Parts: sequence; C-alpha cells; structure tokens
Amino acid sequence: MNVDVMEQPEACQQPRVESGTWIAARIRQLMQRFPSASQGLLSIFDQAVVSGTGFTTAVIIGRMTSRDELGLYYVVLSLVLICSGIQEQVIAAPYIVYSKRRRGRELAEYYGSTWWHHFVLTVVVLAVLMAAIPALTLIGRTDIVPGIWALLGAGPLWLLRDAIRRFNYAHLHVRSAIVLDVIVAVVQLGGLALLGYFGMLSLFAIYAMMGAACGIASVGWYLSAPPRVRLNRTRLMSDWRNNWAFGKWAVRTFLLGNTTPYIMVWLLALSVGAAATGVLGACTTLIGITNILLSGVANVLTPQAAHAYASGGAGDLRRVLGRTAVFLALALGSLVLLVTLTGDRLAVFVFGAQYQGTGPILIALAFAALLNSIGMVVGNGLWAIDQPRANFLADVCCISVTLAVAAALVFPLGALGAALASLAGAFVAAVVRTFTLIRYLDRDVVASANAVHPAVST
Repeated sequence: MNVDVMEQPEACQQPRVESGTWIAARIRQLMQRFPSASQGLLSIFDQAVVSGTGFTTAVIIGRMTSRDELGLYYVVLSLVLICSGIQEQVIAAPYIVYSKRRRGRELAEYYGSTWWHHFVLTVVVLAVLMAAIPALTLIGRTDIVPGIWALLGAGPLWLLRDAIRRFNYAHLHVRSAIVLDVIVAVVQLGGLALLGYFGMLSLFAIYAMMGAACGIASVGWYLSAPPRVRLNRTRLMSDWRNNWAFGKWAVRTFLLGNTTPYIMVWLLALSVGAAATGVLGACTTLIGITNILLSGVANVLTPQAAHAYASGGAGDLRRVLGRTAVFLALALGSLVLLVTLTGDRLAVFVFGAQYQGTGPILIALAFAALLNSIGMVVGNGLWAIDQPRANFLADVCCISVTLAVAAALVFPLGALGAALASLAGAFVAAVVRTFTLIRYLDRDVVASANAVHPAVST
C-alpha cells in the first residue's frame, strides 16, 4: 500500500512531462514553419522589455520626485534619444540594408568598418555634450547641467548598447538582443529602485545608473558572443562614403521627421516650464507603450522589406507593407478608442492625482501614434527600394507644420498645444510619405513591364 502511494505521484507526473515536451516541440515546429512570424513575436517581446524599462523608469521618477524633476529627466533624455537616432540612421540603417548584399570576408570587413564609424561618431557626440555645458550655463539653465555631466560617461555606454542591439537585429539575432535588453532592465530598474529607497534619486544619479546598466550588458554580450569582424583600414573611407550616400538622407529624415517630440520638450521647457514638460513627458510615456508593438515590428520589418524587394520586387514589397500596415492600424486604432473612453484615468492611476486633466493630451498623442505607425511602414518601404531621400519631402512638411502649429498653440495651451502640433505634423507626414511610395512603386512596375515586353518580342 505504501509503495502504491509513493508511486502514484510519479505516474501522474509522467504525462505532464510528456505533455510539456510535446508543447515545446510543437512551438519549435511552428517557429521553424513560420520563421518571419516567430521573429516578429520575439522582436515585439524584446521591445516590450525595452519600452517597459523606459516606462517603469519614468514611473519611478514621477512617483518619487516632482513634476519639475520628471521634466528635467525628459529634457536630458531627449538629447540621448537624438544622439541614438543619429547613430541609427548614419551607422545602423545603411548596415541593415547593405549587409544583405555581402557575404563571408567582405561582410566581416564591412562589419568592422561600421564599428569603426560608430566609435568615431561617439567621439563627436562627446564633443557636442562638452560644448553644451557652458552654453546651458550661459542661458541660465544650470538645472540641466548635472544630467549632461552624467551623459559624458553614460552616453558612450548607451550608444554602445544601442549599436549592439541594432546589429543583432540586422543579423536577425533577436534572442541575443532580448538577453541584452533584459540585463539592462534588471540592472537599471533595480538600481533606480535602490536609489529611490535611500533618497538618492538625483538627475545625475539617474543617468549614471542607466549608463552602468548599458555598460554591464555590453560587456556581457562581448564576452559571450564576440562579433565576427575584420578591420581593413583600406576600406574605412570607401565604406563610409557608401554608407553616407544612404545615411545622409536617413539622418535628414530623422532630424526633420522624428525629432518633433524632442523639439516639443525643449519648447515647453524654455517657454512654459519644467512642470509642463513633465506633464507632456508623462503622457508621451503612457502612449509610448505603443512602441512595444511599433518598434518591435519595425526592427523586423526593415530587413524583411529589404529582402522582399530584393527577391520579389515591388509586388512582394507591397504585400509585406500592406499586411503590416493593416495590423498596426487595427492595433493602434484600438488604443485610440481606449484612450478616448477613459480620458485621464490612466495618467492619474500611474503617475498620481497631479496629472488630472490630461485626457485631451493623451487623445491627441494616441492619434499621432496611429499616424506615425503608418508613416513608419511606408518609410521602411522607401528604404527597401534604396530611396531614403524620398522621405525628405515628407519630413520637411512634417516639421514645418509642427513648428507652425506649435508657435500658435504651445504658449496658450502648454502641453496640449505641443500634443496638437505633433498630431498635425504626423498627419501631413503620413499622407505625403504614402503618396511618394505609391509613385515610386508604380514607376518600378512600369519599368519592369517595359523590360519584359522587348524581351518577349525578341
């Protein structure tokens, strides 16, 4: 009898183990059968980690400090994100596209050149930050200076982690990117929580901890999976010229079209005050939850779109972009509906009662996120056909409309005026970008048809 009692749990556990093994095997089969979908899901999960880290960081600062301190955090963060965006457009974006056209030793040497370009750009960023310290002191914004001092150490580590992450996605090593971002999340959030607990959560300490998290994760990545690079000095300038031919248009697109939120942060900080900047930053953080989906999809869409056009032409590219656009429109449209129905309840729940009355700001930013998602899909299509300069007109229209609306609305309406200006710019950019891509793809179809007909006639 005793033996039966002891053996019965083992008999019950065996089917559970077999069931778990079957489920794991089934998941692996599905991932092998649908590699694009599995990469997309992993990318979305990774972006959830990144966005969740940024979101929780803002909540810790917002809960443990004042709206002014949160506003200063966003002002300094805007500098970090601008530098990171420039790095992505000048260094990572050309590599994502052109690495697909290289193999073996040529790819390793190109990879080495790209890393060299990254470190040169990092030195340039440090020089700009050094120049910003006396400039901010002269205009009386000494409250921002401690954050800039912290960036002199944390900035290079942030950019290094960002470059590693981008290159992992270029090679479709999504799991490596996930491990990197999880390490950053654990160290950063744990460190900030400890600083807050001991009452040491200053602007300098915040960015010092963020830099330390990026440094630890980057060292761990290098020790576990050293990059396969070859440094060929004779290729450094030729690879740079090749990348710059693409990157100069991509960075212009970024500076004109993607820096709008950062411009709004600085306009509010200089014209209204840090408290209004904190309100806009809190609302932007809440709507920024969409980056879990948007950036996750973009990380995989960029190489997929480039591959679709290279292998199947305009037809395959249209299908990839169309499916992605419909998916994002449905997902972000649901967010717009949710924010419209709930108003400021989400902001009050997350950041506290001092953020009451932010419902209209959230609604405007939610609509802007929806339009930006469409613009992102179309912009990736223009990158895929090697026409990054075609984004330029849309970005000129975007920033022109945004600044015009901001000049009229920011001072009287504060954070709401900045949100409405962002919405107006996003709408114009999405429309112009979409019509530009349609025109280029129609030309491509006509050119292909003209190339086929003479061949058939001969």
